[in-house]
Amino acid sequence: MRFYFVDKITEFKKGSSIAGIKNVSMTEPFFTFHFQRYPVMPGVLIIESLAQLAGLMIEMSFEPGCYKKAILSIVDKTKIKFMARPGDRIDMKASLESLSEKGAVCETSAAVDGRLLTETRLTFALMDAGGVYDKYLEDERLALIDTLMRDFNSRGEKRE
Repeated sequence: MRFYFVDKITEFKKGSSIAGIKNVSMTEPFFTFHFQRYPVMPGVLIIESLAQLAGLMIEMSFEPGCYKKAILSIVDKTKIKFMARPGDRIDMKASLESLSEKGAVCETSAAVDGRLLTETRLTFALMDAGGVYDKYLEDERLALIDTLMRDFNSRGEKRE
């Protein structure tokens, strides 16, 4: 089973920045145990949401045919200021600080109703995914990107 914690990409600048949203729904499976009488989104999943958003931006910053997989390796300078609850919409942003063939560093933030939820610095190792290519997983990945980027054309420009 795969868990996707980005519901939509709202801004995208190739090689620079990305923004997206995560709608927190009471139907999320983690609410069964976290916590039954006071459901809150686990902080680690908020960080995972930011990592998924930043990872997509990093992977889409390379030219077509250069398939790199962004692997989260360091989470730094993180403080979660309050807990996200069912019904919240988390607005997420990531900006690329550095990018090379070996890795990338991003500054990320998340907010609910304009209130800062967290900021964190994420470092990714980049793996040449050609050696572990799986057609099914790649097709699934491309379908996910098409869904998340539905408001953008193939050049990453916002559709009117």
